[in-house]
Amino acid sequence: MASLNSDDGVDKAIAKYGISRDAAQKSLQDVPWGPLEKILANLWSPDNPDGLVFLGGGENPLLHEEVATYIRENFTINPSDHLAYSVGPLGSPRLRKALAEFFNTDFKAREHVLPSEVIVLPGVISVLETLSWAICNENEGIIVPVPFYPGFQSSVGERLRGKLVPATFQHVEGYQNLDDVFEPRMNREALEGALRNSEQEGVKVRAVLISNPHNPLGRCYPAETLEEIARFCGRHSLHLICDEVFAMSVYQNPRGTDLASFTSVLSLDLSDYIDQQFVHVAYGMGKDFCANGLRVGALRSKNEGLIAAVSNICINKWVPYLAQDTWAKMLEDRNFLDAFVAKNRKLLRKHCGILTEFLDQHNIPYCANMNAGIFVWVDFGRYLNRESQDSRGSGEPTTKALPSDVRVHQDSENDLTKRFFNSGVMISSGSSYSAEELGWFRISFTVEEQALHVGLQRLLKCLKEIKAEDKSSI
Repeated sequence: MASLNSDDGVDKAIAKYGISRDAAQKSLQDVPWGPLEKILANLWSPDNPDGLVFLGGGENPLLHEEVATYIRENFTINPSDHLAYSVGPLGSPRLRKALAEFFNTDFKAREHVLPSEVIVLPGVISVLETLSWAICNENEGIIVPVPFYPGFQSSVGERLRGKLVPATFQHVEGYQNLDDVFEPRMNREALEGALRNSEQEGVKVRAVLISNPHNPLGRCYPAETLEEIARFCGRHSLHLICDEVFAMSVYQNPRGTDLASFTSVLSLDLSDYIDQQFVHVAYGMGKDFCANGLRVGALRSKNEGLIAAVSNICINKWVPYLAQDTWAKMLEDRNFLDAFVAKNRKLLRKHCGILTEFLDQHNIPYCANMNAGIFVWVDFGRYLNRESQDSRGSGEPTTKALPSDVRVHQDSENDLTKRFFNSGVMISSGSSYSAEELGWFRISFTVEEQALHVGLQRLLKCLKEIKAEDKSSI
């Protein structure tokens, strides 16, 4: 693949297809959607017992039927609103008003959110991509604490001007485990370290991007940590971008300790730390409302210049009014909304419990301090190949790896991912989330209950086979 992406390969693609250099580089990369389409066409069901159990996605289908039923019974198409241009690409006035009220009520916004501060875009990735365009000049950076959602890379760095700058924690004095990712001092020092490294490499940093609740760790940032991050941004005149897409997907975890409930950055008084026009929130319909396919996201910002700039390009990011007003109707219906969120949280707790009970039963380590999102961060490090286990040592956090070590770790994780896949279950490797320590995987638990049990049994069968192979090789 490296040779395909060489200048020679790019030049050949340009000559053959008559496309731009950026397009030629993309044409030589693997296209992820082809294999994914095949995977999703053969998922497990009672009628397809040999199908794949997909525990690697970021989708919550548990209330799909409830959403579909609500839309059928409560939404009416108005041709002048939904089949015409209506008022243009900034977003449905109805949805912008409903979102402003939702932020004020459910996110407990400290300063009243106005509809004029909200722009509707096709999903949260589109919101982040648009913010990257608006904030960064070419090759300027956005700091992201690790581990982080892989979609941040595509939204910031692949097509637009920005560069992701990872903020790592294991070099910070006193770091012990992933609980420290949510500690104020650890965040301050990790961010300062990332900023110093960027300056040494000649990359000017323009923003910090976080996901709260955290993806993939499934945990909410405490208010004091959010304030510390805002203080860092204000001190260095940086924008603060908060992806809050799992805001309502927070549930009770009786086994967790010192877990914060969700605190939106909108609810905090940050006036002593950062200019409010440098704080931006991304939210969407996909996760909390079990509707990834409708592709509706929202940007909330008080930055009038940024809003004006985005308004002038959003004709290319126009969300169908049918989808927008569908979400507006759900947000306006308080009885439905409260019942839906409560039922979703109940199901999240139940399915998370099924997964963690399995992990406990089979002595598989995982990050137990989680209470948000649709996944668990699981440690399969002891099942990696022996070369990687030797590099991993006793399970203590690894130091900064040489490039050759990183390749060994990623190859080993990829091999284990393939073993799981060949056993009929798919999960996500930690390398794709830029994890500092090898062996971590993200398992999503929001599939139908029977499918979840089948997938976990397939995982167990694969792990037992690996252990048996290790014993026979000694």
